[in-house]
Amino acid sequence: MDEYITHASECFEINLTRPSKDGVGDPVFNESFGPTHTYQFFGNREEIIGYKDPTIQLSFRANDMKPVLRRGFEEKVELPDEAYSEEYFKFDFEAPFKEYLPSYALDPSEAVPENAQNDPTSKDWRPPGTQLHKFALHGKQYEVWVTSFTDPAAKQIWENMQILPMLFIEGASLPELDADWSLQRWSLYLLYEVTPIEEDISSYTLAGFSTTYRFWTLPTLEIMRATKSLPSPPTSTNGDANKWSPPRLTQDPETFRINEHVDPLEQPSRERISQYLILPPYQGQSLGATLYETIFADLVKKPYIHEITVEDPDEAFDAMRDYSDIAYLRGLPSFNSLTIPSTIPKEYLAKDAPVPRDKILGDGVDLEQLRRETKIVTRQFNRVLELHLLSTIPPTHRNKQRITRKDRSTNEDDRRYYFWRLALKDRIYRQNRDSLEETEGGAEPLSTAEKVKAIEDAVDSQQEEYEKRLRGLEKRAKWKKGEAQEGSSSRSKRKRVVVEDDEDDEWEDMDEDSVTSSKRTRV
Repeated sequence: MDEYITHASECFEINLTRPSKDGVGDPVFNESFGPTHTYQFFGNREEIIGYKDPTIQLSFRANDMKPVLRRGFEEKVELPDEAYSEEYFKFDFEAPFKEYLPSYALDPSEAVPENAQNDPTSKDWRPPGTQLHKFALHGKQYEVWVTSFTDPAAKQIWENMQILPMLFIEGASLPELDADWSLQRWSLYLLYEVTPIEEDISSYTLAGFSTTYRFWTLPTLEIMRATKSLPSPPTSTNGDANKWSPPRLTQDPETFRINEHVDPLEQPSRERISQYLILPPYQGQSLGATLYETIFADLVKKPYIHEITVEDPDEAFDAMRDYSDIAYLRGLPSFNSLTIPSTIPKEYLAKDAPVPRDKILGDGVDLEQLRRETKIVTRQFNRVLELHLLSTIPPTHRNKQRITRKDRSTNEDDRRYYFWRLALKDRIYRQNRDSLEETEGGAEPLSTAEKVKAIEDAVDSQQEEYEKRLRGLEKRAKWKKGEAQEGSSSRSKRKRVVVEDDEDDEWEDMDEDSVTSSKRTRV
């Protein structure tokens, strides 16, 4: 029976092909690559049963990602229905892919919708939308384009490749694009390698992509202030300021329609980075960071977007994002000048006083105002702020053995390290307060000593992760200067630090109350 059980990773191959007039293009990569996740197609065990020597070959035209699925097997055996379950799906080589591939990928005889004005087999083919960025890396040329899903060409590219998030992103889901209002809110960012080719074919090869979605947000006072949408204060509170008259909408007397156009996409909103993928042959080359930084730069300049979030980021994305965000923030003088004070007034450190987190990390700077200016969500801003301030403390002083005297240490760097840990403890406690206090199954609640130990352990683990990030920053700085081997990767799996680990907060842009009540608390 074993010969009729095959793991999907052993028989599933993916590649890109060059555009060709006759429809049969040469493969872009010498070696095909396989999917990371196939449980949605083959069951939890990711195995194909009932077939001997199955083969699945999925290829995409390199520029517009037109897919072709080829499948086959040497022999098939009929199994009773009870052989199939959530572990083993009943597989017929077509049904699992119908939901994620256009029909012409399964049936080569079916006509493919082509854009006569932008022939994908032509050397003049260009990606839809607007070019945002053009750069060279490791001797290769790349371009980043952005387009809206309202563009038929962009929507077609997405429908061609929408299976890729399911194969490479854990727990991925597809955007709902049925309604026009939804199409308008989705954007597609495309990263292309541009390869000079002597033949009369397109030089564009997709290297990665990301989608973003725009959420309208309730225009609270804070959000209106962040998006600079507040009216000018009246003269009585602002000296010689001109009197402000609120905008008035007018109606057509016959149709009663509003004469003025109000663009819902330019109202106070939050932008969420959703499906994000760099194809495996292009990973480990800092292309992911470049795409993220290009997307962020494009969004941060839009005045009506007050916050840029990420949908359920995985560990690799978290690491990349930390590196990119700290580079962005350190480019801001108001952030880069932040330091931890070496002394704090005694009244702030009294036992009955709240932890002076803002005093420690901001030392007089309005951190919330700074965060709103950067448009980074609270949790990520706190992490990068802590990471940056840890870097201002000499490595030899980042040791608990040196701070036994706490704020009375004679060395100012030791005192700064003590204050840094105090601020981190406060954040971790606030973030995990509910899980520290709750009990399950009639168990005894944690004692004060157990809570202290849990928080201390979490702080130690968080510092360990930050130390790895700082070493990664040093490697990246050398790599950019050409001191490291070309194409090397400093990627490492992130050790996620938690006090309790049950379920993930899927949306980092949830309201604060919702985050607090989540079962799983991320630091």
